[in-house]
Amino acid sequence: MLNVILAFLKIGFLGFGGGYAMLSLIFAESARFGLTVQQFADLNALDGLIPGPIAINSATYIGQMYGGFWTGVAATLAVCVPSLVFVPLYMHFEAKIKSNWVLTGILNGIKPAAVGLILGVALSLLLVTVFGVSNIHVWTHAHLDWVSLIVLVLVLGIDLKWHVNPLWLMLLAGVIGAVAYYI
Repeated sequence: MLNVILAFLKIGFLGFGGGYAMLSLIFAESARFGLTVQQFADLNALDGLIPGPIAINSATYIGQMYGGFWTGVAATLAVCVPSLVFVPLYMHFEAKIKSNWVLTGILNGIKPAAVGLILGVALSLLLVTVFGVSNIHVWTHAHLDWVSLIVLVLVLGIDLKWHVNPLWLMLLAGVIGAVAYYI
């Protein structure tokens, strides 16, 4: 349990830019506890369906998988601790932080890095979902999952053309997947 608490304290303190930017750090830390890429993809899908912040949902899910109910509770509390520390500090020093050009420049430089981290996670999930490989080094073992590719292209096209709520897109993808794989 202590390892899970320390991992999610680390995620809480080092994760920057919101839940999606933290996904690569969450995956890296969770892989130490045996989380597979497929389980991470499932976690990502649950994050879209279950209300709440991604880091908290992830901590609860991974903690519960690794050590049961109480480890899930401990991981959830651990990922929340940094916010309970940093938010009051930020509120106290907000005017000084906003007027400091060096700190503002550093924060603006972190934004593109966060986008890169999000793209890295998206590409990792694409490799697993569409091509069935866990990393690019085993590309020769890839096999194209046509249903996943069609669902991806369809959902992306609908989103780009009509800007449909992501919840409806996830439900559509789930229905298509259920029909294709289980019926």
